[in-house]
Amino acid sequence: MYERNFSVDDRVKSPNKPIKVGVLHSLTGTMSIGEVSVKDATLLAIEEINAAGGVLGRPLEAVIADGESNLKTFADKAKELLTQEQVEVVFGCWTSASRKAVLPIFEELNGLLFYPVQYEGLEQSPNIFYTGAAPNQQIVPALQYLLDRGFRHIYLLGSDYIFPRTANQIIKAQLVAQDAVLAGEEYIPLGSREVSTAIAHILSVQPDAVLNTLNGDTNVAFFRELKQAGLTPDNLPVMSVSVAEAEVREIGPEAIAGHLVAWNYFQSIDTLENQKFVRAYKAKYGSDRVTSDPIASGYLGVYLWKKAVEKAQSTQVAKVKAAAKNIELVTPKGLVKLDAKTQHLWNTVRIGQIKPDGAIAEIWNSREAVAPDPFLSRYPWAAGLSQRGFRWGINAKLMSLFSTLVASAWVAFGLEWRTATEIERNIAALIERVEQMSTPQEEMLQWGYAVMAAAQRSQYLLVMLLLLSIVSMGVAFFVISRITRALNGVTKTAQRLASGDLTARSPLVSGDEIGVLSNTLNTMAQQVNCLLKGLEVRSRQVEEHSLELQAAVYAAQAASRAKSTFLANMSHELRTPLNAIVGYSELLQEEVEEILADEQLISDLQKINIAGKNLLAIVSDILDISKIEAGKMDLCLDAFDVPQLIHEVVATVEPLMLANGNAIQVDYPDKIGMMTADLTKVRQILLNLLSNAAKFTEKGKIILEVRIKHHPENTGEQVTLNSPPVLPTETPWILFRVRDTGIGMSCEQIAQLFQPFVQGDDSTTRKYGGTGLGLALVKTFCEMMGGAIAVESQLGRGSVFEIALPLVVKNTPARKVKINRAA
Repeated sequence: MYERNFSVDDRVKSPNKPIKVGVLHSLTGTMSIGEVSVKDATLLAIEEINAAGGVLGRPLEAVIADGESNLKTFADKAKELLTQEQVEVVFGCWTSASRKAVLPIFEELNGLLFYPVQYEGLEQSPNIFYTGAAPNQQIVPALQYLLDRGFRHIYLLGSDYIFPRTANQIIKAQLVAQDAVLAGEEYIPLGSREVSTAIAHILSVQPDAVLNTLNGDTNVAFFRELKQAGLTPDNLPVMSVSVAEAEVREIGPEAIAGHLVAWNYFQSIDTLENQKFVRAYKAKYGSDRVTSDPIASGYLGVYLWKKAVEKAQSTQVAKVKAAAKNIELVTPKGLVKLDAKTQHLWNTVRIGQIKPDGAIAEIWNSREAVAPDPFLSRYPWAAGLSQRGFRWGINAKLMSLFSTLVASAWVAFGLEWRTATEIERNIAALIERVEQMSTPQEEMLQWGYAVMAAAQRSQYLLVMLLLLSIVSMGVAFFVISRITRALNGVTKTAQRLASGDLTARSPLVSGDEIGVLSNTLNTMAQQVNCLLKGLEVRSRQVEEHSLELQAAVYAAQAASRAKSTFLANMSHELRTPLNAIVGYSELLQEEVEEILADEQLISDLQKINIAGKNLLAIVSDILDISKIEAGKMDLCLDAFDVPQLIHEVVATVEPLMLANGNAIQVDYPDKIGMMTADLTKVRQILLNLLSNAAKFTEKGKIILEVRIKHHPENTGEQVTLNSPPVLPTETPWILFRVRDTGIGMSCEQIAQLFQPFVQGDDSTTRKYGGTGLGLALVKTFCEMMGGAIAVESQLGRGSVFEIALPLVVKNTPARKVKINRAA
């Protein structure tokens, strides 16, 4: 049990002693994005009040506590403020979850909380003043605004906690009543920045508008990715109820401009009181700071408490609550009144649109303050949302049953007593008349006396039953008291557990079902506490690993940038001298042939020339691989003549063919026509395949075949080797097939053939040279153009490579064609 003690003597003896007030907000964590500004506004109000002489002639001393965006921390800090710091009032909380976490503590300790944020309603605590909007002052009119303007398909998006889920229950009931459509509903963990699934769902269902109840940092990710997905306020307006000026600044006006918000206050309100507040706030915290509805509500809450305290001439909670009924105050929001029945404010409803500079322009308002209706009692469609009609607890129900039974027993006793009395009176009258008769019958008198005795015995019996019923009522009252006390203990323990105090335990007062329930609840609390401690350990470990991974990612990115820089520098540094070497070797070769005719010298110059060209090719391949890995390799599509390309490629590789004594054969149709693709990449593909065939074949034959498969032939047929059927396409396919009679490859060599910097095996690399980049580039270029490559080979008998490309390549993400190796 918590204890809260005040030293009345100290207050009397020290009239100038500061009055402690608590400020409880998330200064760290995901909710700090909004709560830090509310804390600042609360401190500004305290500073202004102190400058004006304080409250009851005493200065206010703010005791600040950080809720850390954590429910258990909020509950712990609330208890600490009330019990250890002995504050008179607390200003704070943002989320409904944090408010509900501290509510049982304020009620048990009879503390006072001023809650400054709009919420889902369906709640009324005698220890909380609600200075934000009730649902009929924000959520309901926000949806009605969209419906009145023809947005009938509404998508609900919210954070996964109390306020959004309860608010959306209200919204769904309103949609049904208005014959509107719920297009979809999605909840994101509080603080998460993973919004891609929600945006994909929105894109798929195509709603008319989104009603957004996201809170915290999630709004930043949502609006930025929403814009990247091409969803703008023109084609999908978003109505937000937790995004104000401060959040707009964090999100970035460029990402959210044009969307809608619903509040009771905007910084742009043109009143003297608001202008004064905005100037003071900016003067204290910086000209770049903005005010918002929660900020204004946090600010005015301090002044409302001050006015109630001065009216009551006391800081005692009961007196302050009594004095606060129906008090009015001119605030930055306008003239507000604290409703005596609900302890909520009368607020003006406002709809705003976010401007490109981040300001919010008011485009609609309710014209007058709307009375708070936290239980939506004035809306017939909301009748099933609130259990206010069933608010009696088990105590009242049991006592009602007890009272009914007692009343029934007393009514029965009264009737029986009256009946017995009436019988006795009638018998007495009958005996009297019989005795007055001239000839009384002795037998009749005896009968009358017997009936009289029976009536008297009945009265005695009723008296005994009355005494017994009184004893029974005492026993029943004792049993009911035991049951209600046990249930109250379980209820309070459950409330404290819900508030985050996992040290709470339910007293075991009996061995019946309630005792079993208490024991089960205690066991569950113990297990949850153990699991949470383990989760905290795991969370710290995950956080440490995340930091390590983040550092590794940064290191990898730095290494990638360094590699790109190195390759660019290497390209520049190597290409220039290599081009010079190649050029000068060709000039020297010509001069030696003309003047000296020295075969040995000519051979050496040819080797220099070939080595230089090979090095240039290697540099180009390495740069291409680097561009592909960085995602910077693009297609440059042009129409070109296929026969001309084939002739150029064959002419280029002919010296390589002759060097190994190979013959080349080209086979293609006469009217093969034009192809639209990246000419450079198609040329490189053919050069790589033909040069590989020439390199790994000696005194053999190499065949280049080209075929066209037209659209009508494509349906359900195979286009290459053992590939699966190709689906119908809008364009024919062109097939390039290179056959050789060279050394061939084994299955193990084919398995790693298309990996960068990998060849068949070390012996092949040493004998034939090469870097293993050519085929990796060929495969990537084919897939970039929507095609694929296949290979079949037998060791010692040769290989067949086949390329399938669309005859007209489109510069869009292409469908990959899977081609299997032939058997």
